[in-house]
Amino acid sequence: MQDNTTLTIGAARVTVLNAGNLRLHLAEEMAVPEQVWRPDYADLFEQVGVCPSLSVYIELAGARTLVDIGDYRATVTPESGYALPDYTPPPAITAQLASLGVTPADITHVVITHAHWDHYAGVTAASDAGIAPTFPQARYSLGAADWADAELQTALQDSTSLEAHTLGALRERGLLDLVEGRHQISEGIEILPAPGETPGHQIVRVHSNDATLYVVGDLFHHAIEVEHPDWMVTWADPATMLATREWLLRDAFAEHAQITAAHIFGVGRIAQSAGGGGLRWRGE
Repeated sequence: MQDNTTLTIGAARVTVLNAGNLRLHLAEEMAVPEQVWRPDYADLFEQVGVCPSLSVYIELAGARTLVDIGDYRATVTPESGYALPDYTPPPAITAQLASLGVTPADITHVVITHAHWDHYAGVTAASDAGIAPTFPQARYSLGAADWADAELQTALQDSTSLEAHTLGALRERGLLDLVEGRHQISEGIEILPAPGETPGHQIVRVHSNDATLYVVGDLFHHAIEVEHPDWMVTWADPATMLATREWLLRDAFAEHAQITAAHIFGVGRIAQSAGGGGLRWRGE
C-alpha cells in the first residue's frame, strides 16, 4: 500500500497514512536463529525489504484521533540505516491530513504507541516562537512505563535531543498524559496496554456498531510474526511480547477484527493457517 487507505469501522472513519518507507532486513532485525528460518524462509530473511511507517487517523463520535506520527525527513537519514536509495517520501502526515480536510487544530487526541523515534518525532514542530505542539488542541498519550525508562530520562536531560524537543516539550506544556492500564480516550476508542516491544507499548481498539479495528503499533513488524508469534525483534522482551501477542491474536480472531500495524502495508485480519493448525495475517 503506497496511497492512503480509508475504511469504515461501524460509524468510524479510519484513514491509514504512510510517513514513508523504511529499509527492512529481517535477518538483522529478528532474534531468530538462522538454522530456524533458513529451511522455509531463506528468501524472506536474506533479502532487503521495505516496510512503511504508518499513522492512523480515526474520526468517531466527535473525536479526531491520530495514532503515531513520525517526521520522516528529519529522522530517516543515510546514517540511520533505514533509508532507501533514491527514494522520495510522501508528503508529511500533516499535509496528508490536510488532503482529507483535517487541520492540526482539528485533532483532539494523539496516541503514541511507544517511545521509539518513528512513532513520535512529529508531535512537535519548529515555529517562530520555538518548538510548538503540532496539534495544539490535542491531548497526547504515552505509556507511563516508557516515560519512566532510564534511557529516555537520560535523553530528556539533553536539551538538543529529539526526546527533549518532542516528548519533553509536550510534558513541559502539560499536554502529555502518562497512561497506565486501559484508558478510554473517547467513545468507542480505547487504549490497551500491550507491552513487549517496550515496557509501555500500547495499542488502540476502535469499536463501533459491532465492528472492531486494532491499531497495534509495533506489536508485529512483519506478517511472518503472526504465523510465528515467538519470532520477534532483537530488542523485544520475549516473554512479555509473546503473552501480549497471544491475547491480541485470540481476541482479534474471535472478533473478526481488522488490524493495522505500523510497519505492515495495508490492513489485515487474523485468519486460520492452511490446515487450521495456526494463525496467519490475511491482507485486505
